[in-house]
Amino acid sequence: MLTRFQRLVRELSHDLDKDIVFESRGTETELDKNIIEMLADPIMHIIRNSIDHGIEESAEERVKKGKPARGKILFNAYYSGTNVYIQIIDDGKGIDAEKVRAKAIEKDLISSESEISNKELFDFLFLPGFSMAKVVTNLSGRGVGMDVVKRKIADLRGQVEIDSKLGLGTTVTIKLPLTLSIIDGLLVKVENTNIVIPLSSVHKVYEYEHTKIEKAVNNLILADGEQVPIINLRKYFKMKSIPPPLERVVTIEYGEYYMGFTVDEIIGEYQAVLKPLGSAFKEQDFFSGATILGDGTVALVLDPNKLIELFAKTEVKIGD
Repeated sequence: MLTRFQRLVRELSHDLDKDIVFESRGTETELDKNIIEMLADPIMHIIRNSIDHGIEESAEERVKKGKPARGKILFNAYYSGTNVYIQIIDDGKGIDAEKVRAKAIEKDLISSESEISNKELFDFLFLPGFSMAKVVTNLSGRGVGMDVVKRKIADLRGQVEIDSKLGLGTTVTIKLPLTLSIIDGLLVKVENTNIVIPLSSVHKVYEYEHTKIEKAVNNLILADGEQVPIINLRKYFKMKSIPPPLERVVTIEYGEYYMGFTVDEIIGEYQAVLKPLGSAFKEQDFFSGATILGDGTVALVLDPNKLIELFAKTEVKIGD
């Protein structure tokens, strides 16, 4: 999917005589092939807008503002909770919220007395015919495009929003339900429960005797010379059976720190097609979905960040 975006940035920046680099993060994030095809056009339009209107006209203009001479467009994709997020971020001029407000008043969308947040103002940019471009170009400015972007993403049961700071740049975020996605996971077992941990979150796996985990002071265990807080999933999920003599600790990246999850067994890597969970799990948002294994059994897909946030509030401050 990214190859066509790189080509687009290269060709348009050359046509407009702008020096722009395209970077990407989260390229391991996967979606269904049909979804990717439906997303390609909306993302291409957003990138065109970033190149045409976002990035400054010249390197001199950027340098005067204290920015690098070369403009940057970043494509960032990641999982969070029950969603996949795709962001197109530029470090250009940003959007002037006051000008958007003036345009909205001119079009009778709001009154001059209305108190409205920047987020609500930027939502007007998705309305048909609402364009901030002063000059109509071959790329954008005809007032068509962003409304089509929103409609196409809505067809995928997704949402799109704009966040911008004048002079600093603009971020367009597409949010899609995780149930449309395929994730590479680490399949583990806790008692008789199969759990999939997204592989993108996993740092390392360690093996410890159960007695060492049981005697861990303040839920801290030594891993590669560092004290790592652990969540004993058996205890957390109130499982009563006797744990195995050897347990595994899966360490998860959490910001600048690591957190360990104790599990009974590592089964191996597994590519999971996510299915939504029913209402019985609506209070347990640290499970982002479920997947059906090859033998027909169900595995729950864990959202490590959500579980760590919940644990951190009640048990131990991460980083202490």
